[in-house]
Amino acid sequence: MKNKIKIIHVITHLPIGGAQDNTLYTVELLDKEKYDISLCCNLDGELVERAENIRGIKIFDIPFLCREVNPYKDIKAFILLYKLFKKENYTIIHTHSSKAGLLGRFAAMLNKTPVIIHTIHGFAFNDFMNVFKKSFFINVEKLLAKWTNVLITVSNLNKKKIIDLNIAKETKLKNIYSGIDLKLFTNKNNIEFRKELNLKSHHILLGSVGRLSFQKDPITMINAFDIVAKRFSNAHLVLVGDGELRSIIVDRIDQLHLNDRVHLTGNKNNPWKIYHSLDLFIMSSIYEGLGRSITEALSCGVPVVCTSVEGVPEIVRDNKTGILVPPKDASALAEGVIKSLSNMEVAKKMASKGHKFVNDNFDVNKMVDDIDALYDRQL
Repeated sequence: MKNKIKIIHVITHLPIGGAQDNTLYTVELLDKEKYDISLCCNLDGELVERAENIRGIKIFDIPFLCREVNPYKDIKAFILLYKLFKKENYTIIHTHSSKAGLLGRFAAMLNKTPVIIHTIHGFAFNDFMNVFKKSFFINVEKLLAKWTNVLITVSNLNKKKIIDLNIAKETKLKNIYSGIDLKLFTNKNNIEFRKELNLKSHHILLGSVGRLSFQKDPITMINAFDIVAKRFSNAHLVLVGDGELRSIIVDRIDQLHLNDRVHLTGNKNNPWKIYHSLDLFIMSSIYEGLGRSITEALSCGVPVVCTSVEGVPEIVRDNKTGILVPPKDASALAEGVIKSLSNMEVAKKMASKGHKFVNDNFDVNKMVDDIDALYDRQL
């Protein structure tokens, strides 16, 4: 029997998120007869149980891996990664996310790993950063790219950004859309979740699925909804997710007297049951590799209003598959929502076009097939 190809996927940790979904689907669906597959991460987050239930893979816990900069933990994590890679002698090391991408690729380079691949789910830098900090992160990415055989992007717009910033040449880049399990989003029961929120059929439900974090900018969404709520007295907003800004959001909701109109559900492991309950999906991120929750919403045929950042315009073509607005602009976001709610027939037609685009391009099996073909080309 031909020896299997030893491969390890490295990601920082396992909270609910697009990068984590992408990674877990990949290690789950790659051919176990062809690959000897391992997953390495800090076993922390809501998706740990899902990872541990994937058959046919090995899991290595690096408890020192963390998102924030922590010299002590970062050095400890690097040493453990280096030792693991040296002992296991992988043919392919595939990293995900900024911290795991930095430490994992450095350790892989020192171990002379034959194939080093990194998926850019989002950049460590953004346009709202201090210019010196942004320049530093760009230069770090340029250095890491020299050690990397292939950089996978999740949108062609991000691929263009890497080329424009001279991080890497086009020959090192491959765009592979981050797939979703389309079968999960076919359930069209929109009653159950509305009942949880005590909403009636005449209520309009706007919603977002994502972390309550600086990146997602939920405060702008709350401020925008305050404007929308004055126009539509039957409108409600639900935010599905949790994060470090939760207490600030609760305070802002209280300040605006929206307690009975805005619902915070915390994290849910089955977001596919939520989208069909929404009349409109909203995303207010200030940066986003692609926006997995947008693909999920459009897969359900839900109209979308989103900020025009990074890879998002690749899915949401303004006034064609949804409405785009500038980031950190509550008035513009409210205007986009009001425009959609005022003409839902047009909004649903746009969503139908978005639904077709997503179903044609974002199937998780296609994503894994493309990754498998990429591995073949590197061996």
